[in-house]
Amino acid sequence: MKAFVLEDFDSEPRVRDGLPEPDPGDGQLVVRVQSSSLNPVDAAVVAGSLRAFADYEFPVILGRDFSGVVERTGSGAEFAEGDEVFGFVPATAPNVRYGAWAELALVPPGQGTAKPSGVDLAAAGVASVAALTAMAALDALEIGNGETFLIVGATGGVGSFAVQLAKRRGARVIAPGLPEDEGYLADLGVDHLIDRDGDVVAQARELESGGVDALLDTVSYSAADFDLFAAALADGGRAASPTRAAGEGPGRHNVEASTENGALEQLARLLADGTLRVSIQQTYSLEDAGAALADLTGKHTQGKLAISVAR
Repeated sequence: MKAFVLEDFDSEPRVRDGLPEPDPGDGQLVVRVQSSSLNPVDAAVVAGSLRAFADYEFPVILGRDFSGVVERTGSGAEFAEGDEVFGFVPATAPNVRYGAWAELALVPPGQGTAKPSGVDLAAAGVASVAALTAMAALDALEIGNGETFLIVGATGGVGSFAVQLAKRRGARVIAPGLPEDEGYLADLGVDHLIDRDGDVVAQARELESGGVDALLDTVSYSAADFDLFAAALADGGRAASPTRAAGEGPGRHNVEASTENGALEQLARLLADGTLRVSIQQTYSLEDAGAALADLTGKHTQGKLAISVAR
């Protein structure tokens, strides 16, 4: 089996062939992967940042999101051979070992669901982690009709989905961006584009003098940086972070992608009815996944960066 792997902390990740094919246990699926994507957690795995949470079992297969066709199943699995499915492989399940940048992905129970018939495999394969994170943020913040919502990082995967979900709830969305982002963000539904390189808080408060009702900050990795944007909040405002930068306290929420309580099935419905549209900026081959990782951190993105696995 071919996969893109991290073999140790002292070498660059690379494509490796001849790996053993995964053997499904109870409830597990082996999926022949069609499409995957880039998420910040992929860079964190390569950097060794997850060592504080779980052991690494080398070679570690990178990649979280997947779409593809079920090839084998374990006893009691929810799906059958030939079913088209999508979802994500957790980074720690329970150790850092399995991933989706592989010809065959081992999927734990509950981490995959049926791909809607009207959604292509390429789109489904990039959606899960970012969209489920955005869904968790909107639920935690309890975004309501008529509220003002500042989304920092709106052009990225999580932010792009969050804009669409917020507009569905009737919120008024403010987003920092570059001039070249104007058309992209307007198409998503952003009401007011402000200058990303300017004073974001001052610009937000110029639009909403009393402060915004809620904040989603996808770009800050420290509480200090998060608090800079949180200064745009009105008294009693709520804030969320997918990078665990929100800290603790009333109205502060650290969120992450989860398949609990039918979230993945809900995502499938949102994709099927067109509520959520998937934007893929660039697609890389499995062999070019290293370049994709570099672009994830070094390139301004609009939507998602995808990995095409199947040939």
